[in-house]
Amino acid sequence: MNIVIPESGNVAKSFIECFTLAQGNIAQQDVDAIATVIPRNMDFCGSINRSIAKAAGYDVDAFILENIYKPKPMEVYSLPGGALPAKNILVGVMPYYRCDIDRQDRDLINISRRIMELARCMLVSRIAFPPIASGSKVFPKKKAARLIMQGITDRMHDGFEEVRFVCPDEKTFQVFDERLSSFEI
Repeated sequence: MNIVIPESGNVAKSFIECFTLAQGNIAQQDVDAIATVIPRNMDFCGSINRSIAKAAGYDVDAFILENIYKPKPMEVYSLPGGALPAKNILVGVMPYYRCDIDRQDRDLINISRRIMELARCMLVSRIAFPPIASGSKVFPKKKAARLIMQGITDRMHDGFEEVRFVCPDEKTFQVFDERLSSFEI
């Protein structure tokens, strides 16, 4: 069965085969790039981002402040991986949400799409995603998993060999595993 991916114009060989799921630290993944999101103030906050910044071995915040001028929500940037096994860190800028009503599902879908578009332009074949924007103050884990995967599948391309979802704990792993299982027919 061929699956047509919306807006890409390509027929996937079965994108499900490219998806892998792992439990562990995103900063230890041996891939071409790792993805993450940060708030508009460009602060590398949150446990996942702190782990990435620490493992990169250089001051990521300082690099961002010196090289990115007036970032706007939904923009995506590539940062050097430094001491990470990954060569690049693909960073999406999320909007600031004052309350739950401001939070838009399309924001997480679009940031996932844009990260995948940048990865394709950079000829990245293996990329790892943590459960972006699924912390206590953003999207619930189940919803985040659905939105992230929707954005990624919208931009799947034959050049991607692996899209790895790296979950920091068992609970998140189960949520992503359940979501991946729903793709199988």
